[in-house]
Amino acid sequence: MFDFLDMISLPRTLLLGVLRALWWLGWEFCVQTVGWSVGWFACRAVTFGRFPSEQRNQLENAGLFVAFVVEVLGLALIALGIYLLSQSWPHL
Repeated sequence: MFDFLDMISLPRTLLLGVLRALWWLGWEFCVQTVGWSVGWFACRAVTFGRFPSEQRNQLENAGLFVAFVVEVLGLALIALGIYLLSQSWPHL
């Protein structure tokens, strides 16, 4: 028997898979890579090279708390830079 819901189920599943892959890629690049890099340089400058103990390209070796703090600090610094340059907070 022909079922319309089965016919649209496969494209929907494929689209969902593609969107999840793009979400992961965006998270990996934007939050982890950019946030870690900016936060790492800022933390190293403020602590005279003591924190974080991992090198810039060793994000995977950092603990969960250290990675979170450095990444959030990096993203906050980017937002602060946008604010200082444009005098308005970035909009989504």
